[in-house]
Amino acid sequence: IIERGSPGMANNTFKIIRKMLNYAVEKDILPYSCATGVKLPAPLNSRERVLSQEEIKLFWNNLEKASMTEDIKLALKLIILTAQRPGEVIGMHTNDIDKDWWTIPADRQEQDGKGRAKNKKSHRVYLTETVQHIIAEQVERVMSARNLPHGSDYKGYIFPSRHQNKNQSVDRHAVSRAVARNIAFPLTDTKGRPLYQKDGQPATVNKLEVDDFTPHDLRRTAATFMAQAGEMDEVIDAVLNHAKQGVIRVYNQYRYDTEKQKALETWEQKILSIINGAENNVISIKRNRA
Repeated sequence: IIERGSPGMANNTFKIIRKMLNYAVEKDILPYSCATGVKLPAPLNSRERVLSQEEIKLFWNNLEKASMTEDIKLALKLIILTAQRPGEVIGMHTNDIDKDWWTIPADRQEQDGKGRAKNKKSHRVYLTETVQHIIAEQVERVMSARNLPHGSDYKGYIFPSRHQNKNQSVDRHAVSRAVARNIAFPLTDTKGRPLYQKDGQPATVNKLEVDDFTPHDLRRTAATFMAQAGEMDEVIDAVLNHAKQGVIRVYNQYRYDTEKQKALETWEQKILSIINGAENNVISIKRNRA
């Protein structure tokens, strides 16, 4: 796996094998685990990818010509606007939305836990005007695809699986696969046959015109821009639903709803100014709060 250029996948595979062997020892199937004392096959490298303002604009505008389904395009927009995890966004359910707030449940009885908060703590996310518009657009698409009467009350996943007989959302890996495919989209000739470069490698084109990134990097991008706008770390952590650390975890039970709303509204205006090229028209966060 490492030789094919996938160190992260190699580490994840090793972790699964190690867990399986530990389980075998626990059940007296094996006398000991041969993974004990073995290091990860590849060094752990935390990603630090953050999209620049120009990349955000290219990403947003080039989604229109990207080779991916409309629901994935809208999901990607929601990820960067809400700063939530891709799996939580793709698992959004109408039952979780109450007017201007989306509550990501601590747990959900579902096969792979999509739409569930990663740290198993329920999390409230403020839905800005742009976010609500995107959700409404997606719901209209779902209702139209299912021939539901216009104006009827839709109940279900915002991004449902195409298999209508299955009560689940789109596969959580579909978003990352769509991004990766469009960053290196294979070129073909007029007959649909793949084209190759002089060195024999497949010829590809970057339809998003943005250097390699993952959907999770959109969440990091949002957090970074919030910090640049002057948001406190406590507020950013609250937006991201990061677990509190140390003594604060025990004594500070404040949920920062008011601060989260203001932070996400300011971030929304920042994105709109970037994609519309009106950077100078953004009201500063301090003036807005005053």
